[in-house]
Amino acid sequence: MHEKLIILRSLTFGRLHNYFLSIISEIPGRLLRKPILLNQPWAASIEPSAVCQLSCPECPVGMKEISRNNNFLSDENFSKILDGLSKKTFWLNLYFQGEPLLDSSISKKIQLARKRRMFVVLSTNALALNETMAKQLCEAGASKIIISLDGADEATYSKYRSGGNFQQVLNSISFLHDARKNNKYPIIEVQMLVFSYNENQKNDLRKTALNLGADKVAFKSPQFYSAENAAENLPSDKKYQRYTKKENGKIALRTKQKTFCKRLWNTIVINSDGDVVACCYDKFSKYKMGNAIEQPASAIWKNDDFMQFRNDFLQGKRKDICTNCE
Repeated sequence: MHEKLIILRSLTFGRLHNYFLSIISEIPGRLLRKPILLNQPWAASIEPSAVCQLSCPECPVGMKEISRNNNFLSDENFSKILDGLSKKTFWLNLYFQGEPLLDSSISKKIQLARKRRMFVVLSTNALALNETMAKQLCEAGASKIIISLDGADEATYSKYRSGGNFQQVLNSISFLHDARKNNKYPIIEVQMLVFSYNENQKNDLRKTALNLGADKVAFKSPQFYSAENAAENLPSDKKYQRYTKKENGKIALRTKQKTFCKRLWNTIVINSDGDVVACCYDKFSKYKMGNAIEQPASAIWKNDDFMQFRNDFLQGKRKDICTNCE
């Protein structure tokens, strides 16, 4: 089933109305530079796990730079967060910084969200996605599963996914495809970060993924924190170049800084401690707007701190997390 049709199953009149209110709310922000918010978030990202098995060089979790008070979000607190979200929130990214499949109760969390008719997306490195896990995720009702595969062979894949297992990732695609049987979901999307050393493998990777049972393959530009790594690994295809290399050797974003950010108007992001942070680029939870375990996320969405953050953005007072955003 086409992804859009599956999403439609999660929509109600109230959710659709809220979605259009989010679009309308953008107008005064874009034209008048004023943060007027008529809507609740139609999307949410909730972090079930803040740990990972890999040591990817540009990932704060993989480099052990991120520290939460709670590495895993308990089912009880997850339920509290869901209860505090607006019923108009229909899209749930059940991941943020860590590897979601390391959460032993991830299937239960999916079930809790699906009971609320939410479109539930997971993004995984697939190292824990064995045959049993694949069946559990399908039975729980996951809507979409994104699998990271950054190369068409073991050597290329391992350059970024340090500590990974190329063959296991390939197997996971087949496991998911077989587990869903006659169902059309979860949608299986294989995602590749495009670097200088793997950009010539895009076609091979696409063929491999589709042959194994993936529904779609996406190619994304990587985010860098190290100028040295960026200069060395930037792909030649400008479509996947988030940065440009200057004459002095430093890197800079290729695109102009945004004058408006949709994320601040449509998506709420909550880490494994329950903290509501500014957006998905606030990986270190530097800008906390409140705690969704202690108070409803729907109230935090429009509180003074969050509205001030939006206002500062519109007035050009950008925070550091905005300077490395595509």
